[in-house]
Amino acid sequence: MSDSKREQAERQQLLSRIQELQDALNNVGAYVFTKDINGRYTFVNRMVCELFNCTPDQIIGKTDEAFFNLAISNDLRQNDIHVMENNVKVESEEVNYIAATRERRVYWAVKIPLHNSTGEVSGLCGISTDITERRNLEQQTHEQKILLDSILNHADAYIYMKDRHFHYRYVNSKLAELFGVSQAHILGKQDADFMPLEEARKLNAMDRRVLRLQRKQCGEETITHPNGEKRHYWSIKVPLFKENQVDSLIGISTDITEIVQLRKQFEELANTDALTGIFSRRHWMERAEYEFKRARRTGHAIAVILFDIDRFKHLNDTYGHLTGDRAIQMLVSVCKNILREIDLFGRWGGDEFVAMIGNARFEEVLLPVERLREAIARTPIMSDEGEPIYITSSFGVVLSHQHDTLANLFSSADTALYRAKCEGRNRVCLFKPDGVGGGSSRADAIVK
Repeated sequence: MSDSKREQAERQQLLSRIQELQDALNNVGAYVFTKDINGRYTFVNRMVCELFNCTPDQIIGKTDEAFFNLAISNDLRQNDIHVMENNVKVESEEVNYIAATRERRVYWAVKIPLHNSTGEVSGLCGISTDITERRNLEQQTHEQKILLDSILNHADAYIYMKDRHFHYRYVNSKLAELFGVSQAHILGKQDADFMPLEEARKLNAMDRRVLRLQRKQCGEETITHPNGEKRHYWSIKVPLFKENQVDSLIGISTDITEIVQLRKQFEELANTDALTGIFSRRHWMERAEYEFKRARRTGHAIAVILFDIDRFKHLNDTYGHLTGDRAIQMLVSVCKNILREIDLFGRWGGDEFVAMIGNARFEEVLLPVERLREAIARTPIMSDEGEPIYITSSFGVVLSHQHDTLANLFSSADTALYRAKCEGRNRVCLFKPDGVGGGSSRADAIVK
């Protein structure tokens, strides 16, 4: 083969390899280019041509000023100068503005210096990847995170996320304030790192139900804080799934301590007589129903005592209602001193009162009741003018083994009380099945 033919074949082979390299650079998925020492383009791949909407011939020989608005952002030119003046490789993010469209684009650029045969820098080679969409998405995500954090941190609730082992993945600022540490300090830790183990176990009980049942759980949680204060929270906890199993949970807990306290106050108001502090009629009946049923199951008898103040209307009419209130309060005070703590004691209404004594026997019932009657009769109250006033009371007593319902028990106690009134007041009458009331000896009574 002649030299000319050999040279032609080698030239053709070289052109073929250049074309292969050109095809590879056109399909690399990045902007590939070279520039001379003055910043003029000497090579561009297809993506660069598409970006500038030009042919290679329209780009080669020109500088970036022809295609980018360097007055707005000069990152590109500054990096080129740094590469060629310092003979170093640069990897950095560049913000460029396309001159024709004023579109803002963000690139991750890698630029290396090129050298001539003597080793001097003669230009650079650059590969740029368009990361505009990624940066826009990151910016949107960042803005959404700021907005979400703002909402979560200003919500009047404790908001958190835990993994399946109850380690915190997220807490809002309100929960961090509750624990007295920063949000970052809580991440990765468990409740037991911030409170006694027993309190942490109570708090994790609902967490465990979420994992076990794999559905939303709601309920009240009570925690005693290190200062001894007991706080109540209403919590909603929702499972988050990953690969068909609970991976973590999100919790929202609201402090309802004031509501719980108000609820207790309302319950106390409903269950307690305002003047005397003893059980109201409604609450006494609820407790009495339970005790009556229990006595029926165990076979033990209970005694119901119904009593009132003798001639209470006359007392009110003569000395006024404030004196009547003092009489009621005195009677209650005396009863509290004599009745046992386990005995149910309540105000039936007006000047009527009711008591229930458990595990009662005939011979043991009348003695404490008689003591009540005597103590009331000898304890004075004071009128508005400071005058001592003595009152008396009448009692009706019945034992439960004679009756099958609580209503019948009350009816019999009322019958016994009526008999005590008919027999002269200031006495105790025990109901008997044959309708004959048994009474204690009548004590002297001072009737006003």
